[in-house]
Amino acid sequence: MAATLTGIVCLAFLVLGQFVETEARLSAEDYLNMCIRLPNEYSKARPSPEPDVECIRYRDESCCKPNMTTSFLEDHQWMNMTDYGHCPQKPRLSPECERLTHDEMCFFACSPNSGPWIVRGKEYPYSDRYNQLPVCASQCDKWWNACKEEYTCHRNWFTDPAWDANGMNICPKDAVCKKYTEVYTSAADFCNTIWDGGYHVVPDTEPCMEFSFDPAKPNPNVPVARAAAEKKAAVSEASSLKMYPPSGVFVLYTLFLLCTPSTLFYMKLH
Repeated sequence: MAATLTGIVCLAFLVLGQFVETEARLSAEDYLNMCIRLPNEYSKARPSPEPDVECIRYRDESCCKPNMTTSFLEDHQWMNMTDYGHCPQKPRLSPECERLTHDEMCFFACSPNSGPWIVRGKEYPYSDRYNQLPVCASQCDKWWNACKEEYTCHRNWFTDPAWDANGMNICPKDAVCKKYTEVYTSAADFCNTIWDGGYHVVPDTEPCMEFSFDPAKPNPNVPVARAAAEKKAAVSEASSLKMYPPSGVFVLYTLFLLCTPSTLFYMKLH
């Protein structure tokens, strides 16, 4: 009787595991309505119109709330985490670098078209990130050319900084501030590295994303995101359906019955 009950419980857990996996699968629309999670005062769970947000490209559909970039525009510090002027040689970005960095910042926090590349972190709200989001080479070149004369003591701005008591990035002990041109070997090296592989530069002939598109024209990132979302949803569905085929359930169920102490005890008695 003990073995039978054990087997029933085991089978129930396996079936439940299949159900949970099925429920966790995301559709293309789920990816297309996904927002990167930042502190609640800055971000939303799902994109919606935000006519007063300072990131003008995302007023019709935004993942962020107003004033998300106000501190950056005022003193080049963002969300009490990132000080873009952390080197004394140049405590403020040039106007063009500020503009292009603001475009990138708005894309990161406000874009409703990044779901297929969002990696959820375990420690809300700061650990969500992008992984290998394809950035057009021409967009990367613009950002690099605008900022390459700035200074930094970090190469990877996720892993290299030290942090002060308030959580702001600072230069580690013995780190040396250098121009970006001395830290990064190329525009692609800069874009691929600064945020720890969150972006991946690809030729403009491939599907890729833009930070600085004309807000008066249709958002070029929408079709790129939809194609990626449909592909990712299809792969997710296929892999989930194959997770525990009936033969796998039978094998696992049998192994459980043979290996549990209660089953062995039952077998000894009979």
